[in-house]
Amino acid sequence: MVKYQYFYQTKTNENREGWINARDRADAYTQLRKQGIRPYRVVGDDPLKWQPWALGALVAVLATGLLISLLFLGLDSAPELSGRQQLKGDRAVISVGLASSWEGTFDSALDRYLSAYAQPGWIALPPEMTDEELTGLAADLERPSTCNDGGSPEKKMLHRIVLTMRKEMQDYLAKGGTAKEYFEFLEERQDQERDFRNRAIDSVIRAPASLRDRARLNVNLRLRQMGLAEIGE
Repeated sequence: MVKYQYFYQTKTNENREGWINARDRADAYTQLRKQGIRPYRVVGDDPLKWQPWALGALVAVLATGLLISLLFLGLDSAPELSGRQQLKGDRAVISVGLASSWEGTFDSALDRYLSAYAQPGWIALPPEMTDEELTGLAADLERPSTCNDGGSPEKKMLHRIVLTMRKEMQDYLAKGGTAKEYFEFLEERQDQERDFRNRAIDSVIRAPASLRDRARLNVNLRLRQMGLAEIGE
């Protein structure tokens, strides 16, 4: 168990903080929300599996060849990603879409907001909205999702991802969560994914030159399974 410090606001907008023991940050958020606390920040180091030096140790173990064959076997048997993943196709189309928050692509303001979080690990740039506008986005779940310029393969793929996120949001609300909390969850997940990838990059850089290519191969396997962008040479 790890001790985490958390920060939250009361219903009267009073800033407060506290401490909680949890397996990791995700578990800390879960425990706090069960207590009726909605933290806007949780601070602390996640356990061994997230640490750069632990990833480096994993690389060293892989280098012995004890686990390499198992990981290679997993390349072909890894499940197909049907949810959030990296967009594929014309990079110019994707870059323009990301920079403009996919303006004009969706009729629904909710779909446009969700699209900012479609690619795991990227810095999300959703349209700016007030808290009241964000709360109102939940009403769009009752309306059909429409993607303009559906002939674009990049936008067709984006739309499929957004549809899975709509379902995720519906499930989240059905379990008692609010729209605002779901959007906070999206931001936190995006941060954790980006943090993991940065640590993975660091582990490859730290690997001895003779083992770096092998380390990159195995780290990329894990990133691919998480839908994150792989590390290039």
